[in-house]
Amino acid sequence: MIAAGFESEALLNAGAGTLKSTYALISEPLPKISGWHRQCLIWESGTPYLYLRTTTEGRVIVGGEDEDFVNAKRRDALISQKARTLVKKFGRLFPDRPLEVAYAWAGTFGETKDGLPYIGVHPRFPHVCFALCYGGNGITFSVIAAEILRDDFIRRTNRDAHLFRFGR
Repeated sequence: MIAAGFESEALLNAGAGTLKSTYALISEPLPKISGWHRQCLIWESGTPYLYLRTTTEGRVIVGGEDEDFVNAKRRDALISQKARTLVKKFGRLFPDRPLEVAYAWAGTFGETKDGLPYIGVHPRFPHVCFALCYGGNGITFSVIAAEILRDDFIRRTNRDAHLFRFGR
């Protein structure tokens, strides 16, 4: 069983997914923001996407600005620039609320062309099960992977397994 996400690419060498650099920041605590209904999650699905959410301490997490991963050094060198961009985008949504950055960071994640994980046996490795739950939905997909791989192990048909197979 291999459940190592994009790290599995070195073994598969199959172009299962691509790597992206992503950026985020967390603000210093803010007073309640008027005009932000119930401080709910905001997700703009454009490219690059933007998401905002609040914490119980009144902080705001802002993220997005993804781009193709080149290497960790380049990714990390862009943290300050990407944080400034994220602050500007926050400011466009809430122009009366200045945002002071407490911390900013970057990460790397993998994604597939169709946004779905690869779960199951790879044709080149017939005795190995993979759970490659790429991207921001990895936690959700890991539950699905556990169910599919459990069913495979106990020889039970899983009606959703075909959706996540290699070669789909």
